[in-house]
Amino acid sequence: MTGKMWKALALAAFVTSLPAAAQGNGNLSTKVEVEKTTTGQDGQPGGKTYVTPDVVVPGDRVRISLAFTNNGAEPASGVVISNPIPLALLFDGTDDPAGFAVSIDGGKQFSPLSDLTVPVGGAAPRAATAADVTHVRWNWTDAIGPGQTRTVAFFGRVR
Repeated sequence: MTGKMWKALALAAFVTSLPAAAQGNGNLSTKVEVEKTTTGQDGQPGGKTYVTPDVVVPGDRVRISLAFTNNGAEPASGVVISNPIPLALLFDGTDDPAGFAVSIDGGKQFSPLSDLTVPVGGAAPRAATAADVTHVRWNWTDAIGPGQTRTVAFFGRVR
């Protein structure tokens, strides 16, 4: 799948911000990158880099970065960023845990993944797993100043 087609699938992000004035003055941008492992030199461990993909294939790990910029004249408080997990991806974590939660019910309720269970017909509920995650969300309690940008990211594996 080409990078442009991938972005069409992956970039269904939206922002909800309180108060409403901050919502009208905020901007959300999204960047999709594929993770590449670099080879270490002289016996040193390799590292990771992230590049804009031309093509992604099953098993690739992608990083979806969401950047909120406050374009208003006042601090934006109560900013909530939520993003559905594209059907082509399996949720694979975040390095930005502050205010982070997931949903397994299409974005209706959010909690830490460890707190969620999935009903099983005729049996006790099972613990939710990354495969059950349908949405990710960050709820920031601190304000974002005028002109400031805050970026978070989550990872997914291409199915």
